[in-house]
Amino acid sequence: MTIKMVTVLMTSALLLLPSALAGCACSAGGTWDPYAFLNYNPLQGASPTGEGRSAVTQDDYRSDDFSNGDILRPMPSVSSSDTILAISEKENPGDGVYVNGALRLSRGSLVNQNGTFKSPDEIASALGSIGVANSDRIVVYGDDLGDAALGFFALKHVGHRDVSLLDGSAERWRSMGLPVQSAPSVRKESVYIPHKQDLVASYDYVMTGEAQIVDARPFRDFGISRIPGAIHIDSERVRDGDRIADNETLMGLFAPLQRDRPVVVYSEDPDQASIVWFALQLMGYNAMIYSWSDWVSHSTAVTQTAPGALGHSPVAKSNVTGSGSRYRKLGR
Repeated sequence: MTIKMVTVLMTSALLLLPSALAGCACSAGGTWDPYAFLNYNPLQGASPTGEGRSAVTQDDYRSDDFSNGDILRPMPSVSSSDTILAISEKENPGDGVYVNGALRLSRGSLVNQNGTFKSPDEIASALGSIGVANSDRIVVYGDDLGDAALGFFALKHVGHRDVSLLDGSAERWRSMGLPVQSAPSVRKESVYIPHKQDLVASYDYVMTGEAQIVDARPFRDFGISRIPGAIHIDSERVRDGDRIADNETLMGLFAPLQRDRPVVVYSEDPDQASIVWFALQLMGYNAMIYSWSDWVSHSTAVTQTAPGALGHSPVAKSNVTGSGSRYRKLGR
């Protein structure tokens, strides 16, 4: 082979190399590149560096800032091996934007009309009906952050091991140039086996005074009536648009709480309770959810006194003796 022919062949190989690399989902170091895998469009976002990130896109990986950041999934890290679960209450499932490959789970299959969670068996049945398996690595999001947090809680309630919450909405996903579709994906039905976790607090547990009580409702409702000893953390303060607030904000909001004691979050709206509960989990707290309607059903007179100290006996049984309820929702 002549020197001239060798030169031509080497030149051709060099010209073909960029095209070959463009179709690879790996970086130069052999690690997976989510931008290449998801066909990330740098024209609609920041161009990634050799490490797959840039100064602008560092915020997309902010899960590293939290104590339990593994449960918050950066958008560019999602791959086709994940099961994407969209929690939605839209009447027409085909009306909207879905993350590419997402399955749709009705919000109504997770909660009852009175704001309490459905049983693990009922939730497991709903998951199986859309083809979710126990072994799936699930990334959940929703029409709203509250729906997403509620879906995450429900999955943990049935004992799903590998689940995280997408750090943002479908609209944010689309704005980053990541692939979307106009209708949810469909799978064959499966058999989902629940493994119940004790994440829903009972009235008796709340009455023990072992847990710190957090009221996630708007301040107006908190001002009218509350569980004795509860502190107020409005769920709106825990969110930043379609995402959970940053680490510094959450540290400030949760400063009154003792990290070595369990926390019970309640609201009449399960979305509100779920948002605060998820934020507590993200920050490394041991938290549960309780239903305001359950408290009311046990109470004859809901206290309207000022919040008590976060001691071991914030709930006085004298306030909740008798049967029936005289609670009346005001200001709506």
